[in-house]
Amino acid sequence: MKVLTDTCDLRLPAAAVSIGMFDGVHRGHKKVLRQLRERGRQLGVPTAVVTFDPHPRAVVRPDACPMLLSSVDDRMQLLAATGAVDHCLVLHFNHARSQQPADDFVLTTLMNQLGMRELIVGENFACGRGRQGTVAYLSALARRLGFSVTGVPLDRVPGTHDAVRSSSTEARRLIQSGDLAGASAVLQRPHEMTGTITRALAASRLVVEAALGRGMCAPAAADYVGAVRYRDDASPWIPAQLRIRDDRSTGRRMVRLVADGALKAARGDELRIRFVDRAWTGRPLSHPERSAWA
Repeated sequence: MKVLTDTCDLRLPAAAVSIGMFDGVHRGHKKVLRQLRERGRQLGVPTAVVTFDPHPRAVVRPDACPMLLSSVDDRMQLLAATGAVDHCLVLHFNHARSQQPADDFVLTTLMNQLGMRELIVGENFACGRGRQGTVAYLSALARRLGFSVTGVPLDRVPGTHDAVRSSSTEARRLIQSGDLAGASAVLQRPHEMTGTITRALAASRLVVEAALGRGMCAPAAADYVGAVRYRDDASPWIPAQLRIRDDRSTGRRMVRLVADGALKAARGDELRIRFVDRAWTGRPLSHPERSAWA
């Protein structure tokens, strides 16, 4: 997958296109991307995804901007891993772009730049100033401009009693309520975050405290089971006990981590942390170094 920004002089003669934040690249996103790849094959054209940084709501309604499931780098890795995307265009979202009419966005970016032949998006998609560009609006525009629009129905998570929808909003709700198993069903993978070590103890076990990224979706304050490894490291995951807490002095979400394994850690190191499930026993994390955190 080739990653490009709005500063790149990208011109595609033709493409099948999808647009969205793709935050977390969950099972619903993957359903859209599978259809994107299939239409690209049928049309004999490459596929292109358009996404944004920062989240549009951080500009339009900062007070209502959601916590993110994945950083931009993580999003690129997750999109690439689907095998459905040939080109990913990351557009900087600012006030000027928030005021761009849907028609102008379609003409300048999707058609003139990407050569869009077909647009494949979730059925609740909307773009442009005031979210004018709904699937119905874009379908009418498509008839005038000569492209096609496919609105993909929102996926449902199988096996759930209340037919949980596969959406970033639902994944965030489950993570923030501490239901990591439920979130994994929506994401089709365990939820992962990057943490920067702020305290480390020299011991036979990995015992550290790490600050989680600002603006990232973290589990509720509780005890969890999961795994850890160095960021951008391909080594095996090391099982870990994880305790989430809020640091009132800094306003950061912190994780205290205990793992058995040969993983040296020092202050400032970045760890990749995987949350698998809640530690439902209710017992405190047991390790001989616990008094050092007092």
